[in-house]
Amino acid sequence: MDTTEMAALLGRPLTSVETTNFNTYLKLARQNLDVLLCMDLCSKEDPRTYSTREGYSTVFVDVFTDIDEVKLNGDVTTDYSVRQWDKRSASWYNSLVFGCKFDKDDEVEITASWGFDKYPIDLQSVLAGLFGLITKKNKFDGTIASKQVEDFRISFNVDADLDASFYQSYNATISKYSLCDIPEIRNGKTGGC
Repeated sequence: MDTTEMAALLGRPLTSVETTNFNTYLKLARQNLDVLLCMDLCSKEDPRTYSTREGYSTVFVDVFTDIDEVKLNGDVTTDYSVRQWDKRSASWYNSLVFGCKFDKDDEVEITASWGFDKYPIDLQSVLAGLFGLITKKNKFDGTIASKQVEDFRISFNVDADLDASFYQSYNATISKYSLCDIPEIRNGKTGGC
C-alpha cells in the first residue's frame, strides 16, 4: 500500500506527519491488525508449526495462498484439504481439514506461501483505519473538557475510548477474518491420525 491508496481509503489527504512517518505508521498498523485478527500476516517465517485441537480434524492457521508441504507430527502427509472457513475454493485459505481426528499433543507443520497476494479491500479499509487511529491517538488530549473562543464553544467527550470506537466501526470485517474466537477445546481420548 502506498500513500495515494492510503489517502483514498482514509477519505482525506495524509497529514505531513503521516507522510513523513508513513512506513512506521503502516508497520504499526499491520502489527495491530495481526493482534486484532489473532494471526501473523507480516512474518515470512516458513515453515510454521500449529497445535491441534483434540477430537477435531480441522486446524486453523495464518492466511496462506498455496501449500508446499504439510507434516503431521513430523511425517509428511497429503491427507488434508485446504479451506477458507467452509469454502473449498478461494483466493486465500486459513484452515486445513484432515481425514482423521487429532490426539492431544498432535502438531502440524506447514510450508506455504503466507499472507494475501493482495489484502482484500475490506481488510485494506481496516488497515487504513488503524493507520489513521495512530494520528488520532497522537492528537487526542483527554484532559481538555471544553474550549471556547468568544461565542464559539466546543465540548469534548472526556470519556472517549478511541480503541472501542474503532472496533465498533470495523467489527464486522474484523470478525470475518479473525481467528481469535476459535476455541481450544480439550476432551476425552479419541482415535488419532
